[in-house]
Parts: sequence; C-alpha cells; structure tokens
Amino acid sequence: MNTIVYNDDNWLFPNQPLKTHDISYDDIQYLLNCADIDDRWADNIQKMVQDRDEHPEKRGDFIIDEFRVMNASGTTILFPYGDRIITFCSKRQFFRGENQDFPYSIPSLRRKTMGMSKKQEELMRTVANMRIWQFTKLLWNNINVVPYWEAKLSDVNYKALAQHYGFDTNLLDLTNDFRIALFFATCKYVPEQDCFRPLTEQEINENHKYGIIYHAPNWVLDFISPGGSSEWYFQHMNDEDRWYGLDNGDLDGMAFQIGYQPLMRCHHQSGYVYPLRYGVSLNEDRRFERMRFKQSVELSQWVFKMMDGGKKVFPQEGITEIRDILIQIQNTKRFSYDDLMRAYDMDRVNKELFPTVDDVKKELEEQGYYIEDDEVQYLLDEKALESVNEKYDGKDLLKPIGGRLHFKSEDKRYRDERCMEIYGKMI
Repeated sequence: MNTIVYNDDNWLFPNQPLKTHDISYDDIQYLLNCADIDDRWADNIQKMVQDRDEHPEKRGDFIIDEFRVMNASGTTILFPYGDRIITFCSKRQFFRGENQDFPYSIPSLRRKTMGMSKKQEELMRTVANMRIWQFTKLLWNNINVVPYWEAKLSDVNYKALAQHYGFDTNLLDLTNDFRIALFFATCKYVPEQDCFRPLTEQEINENHKYGIIYHAPNWVLDFISPGGSSEWYFQHMNDEDRWYGLDNGDLDGMAFQIGYQPLMRCHHQSGYVYPLRYGVSLNEDRRFERMRFKQSVELSQWVFKMMDGGKKVFPQEGITEIRDILIQIQNTKRFSYDDLMRAYDMDRVNKELFPTVDDVKKELEEQGYYIEDDEVQYLLDEKALESVNEKYDGKDLLKPIGGRLHFKSEDKRYRDERCMEIYGKMI
C-alpha cells in the first residue's frame, strides 16, 4: 500500500517543509498512476481550448478561458526576459530527479563559482555566457531550422537549449512529468556516448544508495500561474518596460516553461528552467517537498525500459552528431569581441564591478582568456552537419505542437517583423 496521497492543493506532505521523506516502491507506483491522471487532465484542458476555438459562442469567463489557453499546447507567451515561446501542455506538478543524495541542489555554474569573490564569480558568469553566445551563433549559422523557427513560429531560448546540451548556467531543470524525473533519479548519464544507462550494483553500493525526487505544486512556482508570479508582479508592477535577465538573479525562484523549441530535447523532457543564481538550494526551500527512495538495479532497469531505453527523455537527435564542436565551445578560452559585448550588454554584467566592457576584457586576458577582433571559427564536419539538417528540413514543425498555434495579434505582428528581418521577405 502506498503511504502518500495528494491533498486538494496538490501537496503530498502538507505542513512538513524541509523534511526528507522516505518513500516506498508502492509510493512510486502511486505517483506514476497520478502522472497518467495529470496527462488526462492536460488532455481535457486541450480539448476545452479546441472547443472554445471552434465554438466561440461557448466561451465563458474570460479569465478562466485565458488561463486554459495558457496551459494548453500551442499558445504563444511573452516572458519578462524577452522571449516569446510556444507552450506545451501544462500539468499540475513540478518535479526534479537526482540519482544520488546530494547535500544541495543548485545549478552547475553556481556550483563551480562557490567560494569565489563577487568579482571573480561575475567573470566566470561572463565566460559561461560567452560560450553560450558561441553556441547560439553555431546554431543560427548552421542549423537551417533555427532561423526558420524564429521567422515563423517563436523565439529560441538559447540559454535553455544550452543548459540541455551540457553548458554551465545558473538554471536548474524541472519537469512537469514524474516519469521523467524518475528516469533522471534512477539512471546515469554517460558523457562519452551522450546517453543514459541503468545504474549498476557497484554504483548503487558506492555512491547511489538513494535517489531523490523534488516536488512542488505547479501553482506555487509556475510563472504563468497567478500563485507563482503574483509576488514578483507586485514587486515589479512599475517596471513593465524593463528587460530582466534569466540568469543574473532577477527571476530567481520561478519556473519558466521552455516550450517547443527547434531542437527536440527540451519538450521531450517537458522541460522548465528554474533560475537560481542567489536563491536557496531546493533542499532548503520550503516550497519543495524532498522524497528519498532506495535505489536498486531492478528499479533502474525497469524505468530505463519504461522510457524506451531513454529515447522518450533523451532522444539521439538534433545536434548530437556535432557534439565534438559543442565540447570544444564548452571548454574554450578564446572569444570574439562580439561575444564579449553580447555577454556584457545582453546578460547584464554588473556595472558596479565592471563599469566598462574593456574592464572585463582586461581582467579576462590577465587570467589567460583571449579576446579577438574576429569571430572564433570551428571546423564542422560537412557530412555530420548535413545529417543534422536532414532531420528537420522539410518536416512538419507544427505536428509535435498539435497542428495549431494560438497567436495574439501583437505576437503575429512581431513574428512577421522577425521574418522580414531574417529573410528580407515574407516566407
């Protein structure tokens, strides 16, 4: 028998913040069953929205209708960090899975800069963002679907894509699907093959005795939920025209749906990004429930098989064939002045620490980084690049979204403007 149950507010352990709760395999099965129920709930929302579109006379309360549209697949939403994204179906829960009992749960870049001075930490954030700008240029200049996607469908969240392809950021991954969190909590990433596999008995005995699942109700964290964003809106209600940084602390502690992107990995994982440059670790955050379970080879193999050998979560698609270039960018110390300018301006380098971009340049060069006038060139394998583009060129990009988009007039106008900027004509 399972020992947990969701209450009316979708908490599993009400009034027990900051406690680690041991759960059984029966509890895991209960949460898997609830994931199926959440799928049906999301499908019902989608059907309601489709019926609303087809029968305008049936529209009811405006606020309820708008909330349903935002939680359905195919809706364009503008976030405060500047991107317009296309939603996938929202659900009622958030999860994060970790395959061992870490003492804290914080983003990769923050882990690497712990203990540094504020000035050095800001330099390392600048380096990480310059690498992401190189990644952005790589996609834009070589992967045909990327500029086409921005011209016709939505903005591309390059920082979220970079996070999902191994770059250091101040973002944590969350998912609205318990099955995906369970996969990451029971399987192990193999960087050499860029894939996952089940845990071994030796790994479980040495470092992976327990798996961890973090949980929070959607309404507590989701930026498009009134409960998740009301406090932030209250604090910033007079700053409507300000642009906010996704990784500089402005938006810490809220979950932002990545939505559909031109590369498949993010929506396969029902992915959200959770900015956390300064905020407390998940295990110290009263809004998250922390569950712990005993690992076993049998459980790991069963989950791995349930997720089709990892393909449902971590498809071998997209840019994996040029992964050698991604690794080079993730470790480079050579950047263009344009990379530096973008990181300084677009990623909002702290002007109190570095009043000018040349102040950053001087500090970086003193630490062994190279800032050059010309763009840094990477040698791409033409056959591998052709193979990547063949996976997308000519495909029906609306099919995974459900075949329809919900554009408001201002979003459609903005998309037409981007199309003209990119191609010089409407396509």
